[in-house]
Amino acid sequence: MKQLTDFFEGKQVNRILDVGTGTGDFVKVLKNVFPKAEITGVDPLEESLQEPKRIYPDVHFQKMTGEKLAFENNQFDVVSISMALHHLPDIQAAFSEMKRVLKPGGWIIINELVSDGLNPAQEVHKMLHHFRSTIDRMLGEHHREAFTRAEIPVIIQIAGIKIELQFMDDRGNPDLPENYRMRVEKMEEHLERVKENAEYKTLKQQLKEFSKMIEVHGFQPSPRMVIVGKKQ
Repeated sequence: MKQLTDFFEGKQVNRILDVGTGTGDFVKVLKNVFPKAEITGVDPLEESLQEPKRIYPDVHFQKMTGEKLAFENNQFDVVSISMALHHLPDIQAAFSEMKRVLKPGGWIIINELVSDGLNPAQEVHKMLHHFRSTIDRMLGEHHREAFTRAEIPVIIQIAGIKIELQFMDDRGNPDLPENYRMRVEKMEEHLERVKENAEYKTLKQQLKEFSKMIEVHGFQPSPRMVIVGKKQ
């Protein structure tokens, strides 16, 4: 992201922690922006870390939750969290931990999808995300619906983080039509996990609506809000 590269130009960043690193998608961004930095990625799911461990052997990956980081105080120059804010059981507890392990004057990077101001193809992505999050919650997982553009900065300010940079990343390319059926099939598989739930029939109808919408409008990833905040 050029905006991040420009912002951090001339700033010394040696150690980075990526919270909720998942499959390591944001690690690629971090390595481009901070090519000389040492990066550590943490995620509560061990299975999510297998692929990034293979792709990025020079990155340190550990199983860990954002609400309980096993690091000493003041260890990192930058802490990032990408596409994981809506997965945190306790957002403010996680931000408290991120600030704790961040050096004085360090930076927090937030990259989070938004749920408003979308074009029709992005609305289809929102529909898919909210469908999956509903099922995940039925299964006892922490998965909120996406936040709005107004909500994300407020959450960060409540955490006592001073926002220094904010921009929208709307670079997600529309999906190819030949992939539409694959997305529907994955949703069908996910739905079968709650087949005995009372909401199954309602969700089945939502899936039919999604199948129609993706054929009419296509599919495009929702925009992401990127914020750089400073530890005060």
